[in-house]
Amino acid sequence: MLEPLLSFGFWAFMLTFAGIFAIFTMGLQLEVGDTGLINFGHIAFMAIGAYSMGILVTEGVPILLAIPTAIILSAIAGVALGIPTLRLRADYFAITAIAAGEIVRITILNAQDTTGGPQGLRAASGPWRDFNLDILSFFSDLGISLDRRVPLLLIVWICVGLVAALLAYLGTTPWRRVLRAVRESEEAAASLGKPVLRYKLQSLALGSAIAGLAGVLFTLFSTTLFPENFEPIFTFMAFAMLILGGFGSYLGVILGALVISLLEAGTRFLDFPVDSEQVAALRFMTIGLIIMLLMAFRPQGLLGNRDEMHLDA
Repeated sequence: MLEPLLSFGFWAFMLTFAGIFAIFTMGLQLEVGDTGLINFGHIAFMAIGAYSMGILVTEGVPILLAIPTAIILSAIAGVALGIPTLRLRADYFAITAIAAGEIVRITILNAQDTTGGPQGLRAASGPWRDFNLDILSFFSDLGISLDRRVPLLLIVWICVGLVAALLAYLGTTPWRRVLRAVRESEEAAASLGKPVLRYKLQSLALGSAIAGLAGVLFTLFSTTLFPENFEPIFTFMAFAMLILGGFGSYLGVILGALVISLLEAGTRFLDFPVDSEQVAALRFMTIGLIIMLLMAFRPQGLLGNRDEMHLDA
């Protein structure tokens, strides 16, 4: 029963998935942990990044141009959402964000001529498969035999390191200190002459761009995109990773992504005493129970600071 857990294929799948969601959740950490923006529609920007890249490459745009374009479009979408909604109170913004996320998903579902709709957008990763084979052939010529999953695994975790380094650097700048001032009290930040809306827009744009990068990597990972890949449950999984790792800790986000991904993927091979269609729900219940226990006994998360939990509406 546990033999699949010992295979390289399982660990490559799990670690790639975890890396993609670590990037996705670091964007959410910037918005929620640093700025106090409760964004329940974060998955929309991952979807925009994924489908933007997929549509561009299927239309013949070079992949090296499609990738930055998709990330930029995700950032622009974040600004477009933020301009009319960031003046709302935190709870109203959260409701609006989740509605926006569903609008994006339903639009993708119905725009069949462009996105493939429920049939999926096939060959969305463009020439990635051929490029992956070229990498494997290069190492094979050097006498090094690599599994076909290794190149993407390495690329994903290089991106994790780069995003974490960028956000860690920003954490040492006055910009992040202003974001935290906005999180604690928008009125106090505004009274000091800080343009609150501008900083919130900047945070939302950067967080959306990071989600767009996660969408690009997910496209390379899955090769075919379906609307159900971007349902609200994935935003809530990211919140679980964020809570588990700890508010304000980007290293904690990475750890949380690894733990949740291992739980989600590893429990697929366990024999639960329920019908097969109920197993997925039971896995999410297990994750939820772990989060509840964590909130009861260590509410700041594994690597978080208790002071980071005070998010004023």
